[in-house]
Amino acid sequence: MIVVTEDEKILLVRHRKGTRQYWVLPGGRLEYGETFHECAVREIQEETGLDVEVDDFVFLSEAIAPDRSRHIVNIYLTAHVTGGVLKVGDEPVLAGVDYLPLADLDKLTLFPPVGRMVIESLPKVSRGSIKYLGNLWV
Repeated sequence: MIVVTEDEKILLVRHRKGTRQYWVLPGGRLEYGETFHECAVREIQEETGLDVEVDDFVFLSEAIAPDRSRHIVNIYLTAHVTGGVLKVGDEPVLAGVDYLPLADLDKLTLFPPVGRMVIESLPKVSRGSIKYLGNLWV
């Protein structure tokens, strides 16, 4: 998952699943042999049309289904935009992309639910550190 902020706003992608829509940080699965940085650059380009340069690792979380049927590990990296044009990618799950006020992040339907943690922790994150956010299965 990639955290891109600009002018007190954060880049989010809106997903649709059936009749539900919710926001997520841009990102996705690693491809075999791909580094976390390469994955971040590729996923941002595919989902938002933007080119980024990755800055640092900042958060780590996991989501474990109560029945143990799924276990997802999320690595969060910060990045800054270097080019491209903001547009919704062509994946069927994508319903929108936008910069939304960072201060409103904890009021949105966001998965995983990291809004409050990002608001409170991001300004304090020191370079080279990573904060474990725990099991965030919702």
